[in-house]
Amino acid sequence: MGLTDVCGICEELDVKRATGVCGSVDGMKVSFRSVVVSALWLAWLGLLPGTFVAVLVTGQGRWSRFWWMSSAVLVAAAWVHWFGQRRDRLGPACALIACGITLGMLADLYGACRALRFTEPLTMIIPLFALGHVGYVAGSRMAASRLGLTARPGWRRTLAGAVALYNLVGLALWVTLVRPSDALPAMHLPTAVYTVFLATAAAVMAALACFDRRFLAVGIGGLLFLLSDGFLAVRLFQDNWRGLGDLCWITYGLGQMLIIYGFLAATWLRTGPKR
Repeated sequence: MGLTDVCGICEELDVKRATGVCGSVDGMKVSFRSVVVSALWLAWLGLLPGTFVAVLVTGQGRWSRFWWMSSAVLVAAAWVHWFGQRRDRLGPACALIACGITLGMLADLYGACRALRFTEPLTMIIPLFALGHVGYVAGSRMAASRLGLTARPGWRRTLAGAVALYNLVGLALWVTLVRPSDALPAMHLPTAVYTVFLATAAAVMAALACFDRRFLAVGIGGLLFLLSDGFLAVRLFQDNWRGLGDLCWITYGLGQMLIIYGFLAATWLRTGPKR
């Protein structure tokens, strides 16, 4: 290829930029991503609420085995969104959120598939979920920083207050609901530590939502996470009430979806160079 050919290619690219062809290509990529994440949301709608309705209508718990797949669909949506935003200033935050849901999905899978288990389920599920919450905290905190929210007056005070409040509520639920169990003798203290991870993640999401209303769904999702674990504590350490496991799953699944799609919607159009 000679110098003339190179100059010709450069001129062609300049023409495409001037006529908007390159912009059309970028627009096609965004449109394709929109179609993919919308299709994944519809898949989630069938896998979680749909199977929940199937359990209620048929009275057969075997439908619940498909619930973990709703987490897998959200994992796919999170990583598709990261791929589209990877060169954006919020790309690293999107990757951390995707890591958080991925670890949560692995915990769901380990709990649902007995063939994969090599220990008491909670001894693997709790660390995986805790690490997932670390991803949520880091992703939310990075998004706040990249958007300039951490420089606003009152950010530190609001964040500290949210962390204190959510942890007090979480530990109050733990003290009230979690009792030493003969069936789970080694899980009493680890569940308290896990509660701190969960409550802190929900608090950071709430602070992010307070300073940027586009993240309101994310904040609500974190609160549903905390509520879901309250139901789970009753199921595991109190009386195993009929239908309580289903209620735990539906609040947990809704929380997951609101976090992932709330973060996706809040960061979708906020393009710009990395800082």
